[in-house]
Amino acid sequence: MSAKHWFSDNYREARNRFLDSIEELKEKGFEILQEELPLNLKGPEDEDLIIDLAVAGSLESENLLLYSSGIHGVEGFAGSAIQLSVIDKLKNQSPFTDYCIVFIHIINPYGMAWHRRVNENNVDLNRNFLTKHEGEPEGYKLIDSFINPKSIPNKFDPFFLIQGVILLLKYGFTNVKQWFAQGQYTRAQSLQFGGDKIQKGPELLLDWLEKNLKNIKKAFGIDLHTGLGPSGYDTILVPDDISSSDYQILQKLFGDHVAALDPSTSVGYKITGDIHSGIVKQFSSIEWLCITQEFGTYNPARVFKNLRAENRWTQNNNLNDEKLLLDHWSRKNLLSTFNPEDSVWQEQLINRGNEVFQIAQSYIVANN
Repeated sequence: MSAKHWFSDNYREARNRFLDSIEELKEKGFEILQEELPLNLKGPEDEDLIIDLAVAGSLESENLLLYSSGIHGVEGFAGSAIQLSVIDKLKNQSPFTDYCIVFIHIINPYGMAWHRRVNENNVDLNRNFLTKHEGEPEGYKLIDSFINPKSIPNKFDPFFLIQGVILLLKYGFTNVKQWFAQGQYTRAQSLQFGGDKIQKGPELLLDWLEKNLKNIKKAFGIDLHTGLGPSGYDTILVPDDISSSDYQILQKLFGDHVAALDPSTSVGYKITGDIHSGIVKQFSSIEWLCITQEFGTYNPARVFKNLRAENRWTQNNNLNDEKLLLDHWSRKNLLSTFNPEDSVWQEQLINRGNEVFQIAQSYIVANN
């Protein structure tokens, strides 16, 4: 079976396939709990947009593997594909109850359905898991006019590279990357907006976890992403403040794929309000190991250019029809940026996604 098999054409197809896969696990004898977190939003085909959760194993156990996808909407096509392939292999294993796996399928269904990275309020949900939503990186104001032009984009933008190079020469690549990517809470129509309050999706998710993780003592979190790094290569991103002992554990598990969220030493950068920091803070009694598995797609300039064009289009158009917005070239470019139609890339993604999942699962089993 080719890797392409696991990739869905739209959110509705991905969701239906996920639900069918979980039902097949149930038929194989697995203890399954399914939950739906409805957002009261609709997709392009008038479909309901829902965060789906499925627990395989027992929540009465003390060990958890938390496996999430799609917090950045369009990245959910790849994340869903990996989760579907993982579940397919899980069906060949024996049912277990001494630990549990919680699959969170598409945390940002609006972004996946409408081909955006953010949610319906232009919020980057991986900057939203905070108690205080305020401020911005000191240098964001210096690059705001370049990042967020107040006009609709043109397919051919001869000044993009020139303006970008000037900024990089003036402030340095590491500074510009960090200022842009960290997360800001003051400019609601701009890129990397983390919101002015907790969004409905993250709030529903945290509430569900609060009700269901009462017995968990140890947890391994994996959040799936695309866009950063060399094409098809997965970087295992970890917080820059991770303890040396935990870092050594992850290096032993994943080798030289491991890199801290530090703009000066890796493809990553320090961020505020990401899903794992929010969950770890709320569930501090649990012993956590968390990673972001980030698959590269294209070079940073192309990724940024397409992010910029899509947000520029969304914020400055004169249309009131979401379906017309969806059909714009900038949305199509954004989708292909984070979900390339490339068979080699897809194969790398599925193979390595399964490998990392199996390593994490084995670690959970060995540390029961």
